[in-house]
Amino acid sequence: MPAILNFSKYSSIRWSHLLFLVAIFCIASQGCSVSQTAQQANKVLVNKDAPIFDKRFQDISIDDIDLKKFWTRLDDVEESRDRHPISIDNQTFARISQSVKSAVVNIYTVRLEEKDAKIGIDPNSLLPFNIPIVSSILDFVPFQVPVPFNSEGLSLGSGFLINEQGYILTNAHVISNAIDIRVVLSEEQREYPAQIIGIDRLSDTALIKIDPDFRPNVLPFGDSDALQMGEVVLAIGNPLGFQHSVTSGLISAKERISPHPKDRFVNYLQTDSAINPGSSGGPLINLHGEVVGINTAIIQKAQLIGFAIPINTVKEVMGMLIIGEDERGWFGASATPIFNKEAAELELNSSDGLILRGVEKGSPAEVSGLKKKDIIVEFNHKPIDNFVIFRRKLLALAPGQTIHLKIFREKKTFEVTSILIKKPTETEKDEEIFNEDDPSS
Repeated sequence: MPAILNFSKYSSIRWSHLLFLVAIFCIASQGCSVSQTAQQANKVLVNKDAPIFDKRFQDISIDDIDLKKFWTRLDDVEESRDRHPISIDNQTFARISQSVKSAVVNIYTVRLEEKDAKIGIDPNSLLPFNIPIVSSILDFVPFQVPVPFNSEGLSLGSGFLINEQGYILTNAHVISNAIDIRVVLSEEQREYPAQIIGIDRLSDTALIKIDPDFRPNVLPFGDSDALQMGEVVLAIGNPLGFQHSVTSGLISAKERISPHPKDRFVNYLQTDSAINPGSSGGPLINLHGEVVGINTAIIQKAQLIGFAIPINTVKEVMGMLIIGEDERGWFGASATPIFNKEAAELELNSSDGLILRGVEKGSPAEVSGLKKKDIIVEFNHKPIDNFVIFRRKLLALAPGQTIHLKIFREKKTFEVTSILIKKPTETEKDEEIFNEDDPSS
């Protein structure tokens, strides 16, 4: 089977048979990958002008969207709900799996990949026989030059329906650089073409859409902040191409920093529910049948350590996904949580807040009159009493949006209003609005 998969040529074959062949091929062959690496996904080879992108919301601002109507809560479909602990018997997980599996989808993409072709002569091939010392020396001689080129490959992943209009959440790395996306439902024997509404590589989330010819089942959003360590969860996805597998486990920890440096802006849920390549983009479900996270990563050398993007983080970035915005607004200040000793020295009555470590020249922060050692005690009229939630709020801020800050300086407080801008190219260091590192570093 070639690395390029032409979906149309298989239209006469049962999808269950084709998907089995694809899964086996992807496991056994180097011509197909189950999911992309972070480095592959972060390299943009397909821009927003490509036909794969749906542009219906490109002229709409985030403020024009009622986000709470875009997804479903369990309270919206049930008049009342008993939030007491759920009794577990031998059929509990089966009932939950049966109620949610029709909303979980398999995602198959043809994507662009950047590869290197070596142009030149391999000097070792000119030798009549292998001479170890000479061959080792010739390996260091740059007779061959790598030349990058784009090719097409196949990727597998998972996702889930969030409303009846056919919108599907998944990971950004599942559909990154896709030129063709097909969605297969658990109880359907046909695929649905999909387009990308928005993709956000910083939070590794993406929103795609199909046009269903039926009324689909959808998964309600839960509250990931309400999760507790040790709470039982289920992970559903497409691991290694095996359709709609379910695994059970616990919330091992919350507010974990990803081992990947580019992902440090998102605090993850850690779970021991098995998350394998291909499960990326699938839902992490609590025992009420609500989505509490998007399965996204594993540590390859570890066992039973998986990560999921908290659904409350997804709620924050949903507006940006809908309008297709992937650039964060820039404020131009570096800030960290304030220590008790610093708060006492500056005569601040509380250790809640962020202390500015630096302000960049020409930035909105400087224009607003902020200085080093100013303390931000409120953000958008709410106190900063939880740094994790504050960081999550920053994910939703695009260029042009207005922020309101309350500042403590020299025993007095005052308010500042500023409009975020696009980050100037010469100052780009990362994607954050408030950098956590000193800007001089």
